[in-house]
Amino acid sequence: MSFEYPEDNEQANEYLRLVLPMLARLKLPPNPINFTLCYEYVAGCNKGLKLALDKMLNEKSGLSKDAAITLYRLYIWDIDRRNLETQRSKLRQVMTQTLTGVDESAGQVSHSSEVLNTCSRKLTANSELAVIRDVVSEVVLQTNAMAKNSLTLKEMLSETKQEVENLRDQLEQSRQEATTDALTGLLNRRAFDLEMAKATEKAETHQEYLSLLMIDIDHFKKVNDTHGHLVGDKVIRFIATQLSKNVKGRDIVARIGGEEFAILLPNTQLENARILAESIRSKIEKSQLKRMDNSKSLGSITVSIGATCFKRNESTNDFFHRADKALYSSKHAGRNKVSMLL
Repeated sequence: MSFEYPEDNEQANEYLRLVLPMLARLKLPPNPINFTLCYEYVAGCNKGLKLALDKMLNEKSGLSKDAAITLYRLYIWDIDRRNLETQRSKLRQVMTQTLTGVDESAGQVSHSSEVLNTCSRKLTANSELAVIRDVVSEVVLQTNAMAKNSLTLKEMLSETKQEVENLRDQLEQSRQEATTDALTGLLNRRAFDLEMAKATEKAETHQEYLSLLMIDIDHFKKVNDTHGHLVGDKVIRFIATQLSKNVKGRDIVARIGGEEFAILLPNTQLENARILAESIRSKIEKSQLKRMDNSKSLGSITVSIGATCFKRNESTNDFFHRADKALYSSKHAGRNKVSMLL
């Protein structure tokens, strides 16, 4: 399981109406850990958690703080690590079986080699026809055994190769699911935070420029309310595509919230980041989006953007929140604007 939820606003709000009474009933403070436990419980997306929590609630009237943390670590926070360990265990099992097969094959080859050496010595020491006939029969027997053994090993190695390739694909899929936003294919917030930590460390170490853009779709709730969530999803995908088209290979684009995006710009000064942000804003403003079912215009789709540049010796949180503050400056100034904050 990754930290991605497919619910639209309406469904998520319905879950929220169920979560809050549940928190009160269990006498749990609505912190992120307890909220996530209850959310996944009422959503029914985590069967292991639901079974464990049902069992625990049947045994006692409440849920202690320590028990809640244990459930969170076991069924939510730790799930990716355990999935990875399961795949590693499968890989170790495949390799063990392969090495065992190779050892057995090597033993058979060694035995056949000894037999052939013995046959060679017999030929050297004897010239009788009967002895030669026996030697030839033994050579044929051992040659057939070696050929059969080689074929078996080849088939086993071929199967092992396929299993390893399958495991590699599973690992890649797990990595993608853990780091990719399902709707847009961009990095998700979790992956973006990791990339931002690496980028700020590199900028600090090498004294390089690093800029950050925060982008929010203006009046997105109105799009959902007017046209429905399916159209809203298409608008989000459209914005994601526009952002990806306007960046370079080293730049990092992510969807970090419902209608909120971020672009990390290594080796980019703030003024250049502002120029890029203005280009993105202008292109999106000029786009004419229509519904596919009736060709009805979606109206003006615009974005607000905040830009800032990384400062020496500051935390990634300060860097991020300054860009977020710049974004809200654009929204408070009337939206469809780019604001910078030093």
